[in-house]
Order: sequence, then C-alpha cells, then structure tokens
Amino acid sequence: MKNNLIVYENRWIIEEIYSVSDRIRNKVTDTTLFEERVINRISEYLHKKEANKKNSRYIIRMINEVARSVVNRNKNEHAQTFSELTTVDCDGESIEFEPIDVLANVESDVIAKEMAALLAQDDRRKTVVEAWTDGNTNTKSISRTLARTFGGNVESHRKFVQRFRNECHALLDVAI
Repeated sequence: MKNNLIVYENRWIIEEIYSVSDRIRNKVTDTTLFEERVINRISEYLHKKEANKKNSRYIIRMINEVARSVVNRNKNEHAQTFSELTTVDCDGESIEFEPIDVLANVESDVIAKEMAALLAQDDRRKTVVEAWTDGNTNTKSISRTLARTFGGNVESHRKFVQRFRNECHALLDVAI
C-alpha cells in the first residue's frame, strides 16, 4: 500500500483512473480489479524515476492499455438477465425465471425458532433442538455431541434424544 501512495498523491492520476473506470463499468463485472491493476502499474512506473510524474501522456496511455486488457479479458464472461432465462412448459407458454425470495420465508423461520424455544427447557434439550434445526437428525451424532459437551455416556444420551423426540412429536401432534 505504501508503494501506491505515490499515485494517490497525484490527484489528476486518480481522477483519470476513476473516469476511465466509470467509462468501462458497463463492460466489466468488477471495476475494482481494473483500478487495482492500473494503480499498481502506475506506482511501479512512478517509483523508477522522479521525472516520470511529468509524463502525463504516457500515464494516460498506460491507463487505457490496462482498461483495454481488462475489457478484452472480460469478454469471456457472459452475464444474462433473468428475462433471458425463460423456459417453455408443456402448454407452450414461456415461464420466466424467478429467484427465490429469501425474505418471503421469514415468517416460517420465526415460527420454527419460537417452537424450538418452547421445546427446549434446559441446556441439553436446547442443544438437541439446535441440532435438529440445523438439519442434523442423526441421533448417534447428537448423543456424541451431548456426551462431549455435558459429559456422561453416549448411549444414555442417545436414549434421552429418542425419548425427547417422542415427547416433541406428542406435543406437536396436540398443537396441530
């Protein structure tokens, strides 16, 4: 970073880099990559000689060369819009791709967390419920975790998990 400070000290260089970056932003997916490369290249050039700061035409040419190389390198990346990702169903109608809305499913997550809090009354039960909400339904794995965390025999924890699962099924059957 200290080597790059010489570029930031010359305000006109940074302004030129940012203007070229703005010009190519629709052709490149990540303009920060371009900016980093050109700043590194110019800082190397400026550190060679003190007189290189006066070669503004050459510095501008270097900026444009790096911009061309980044744009050419980026031509291989193909971005698509969601409207381009349409499929045709069996009736011949086109179906447009719709991404999953993660915010729409917030209510079910809240209900699951509230249900888990109601089922978990002590630390051991809370650990089991957390494992279940994470998707771990392997009783043996959960019992090993309980044995490591709270001590005791793995087999007794396995039986506890089985009994607790049956309790939860009974409580949820009554609730629903």
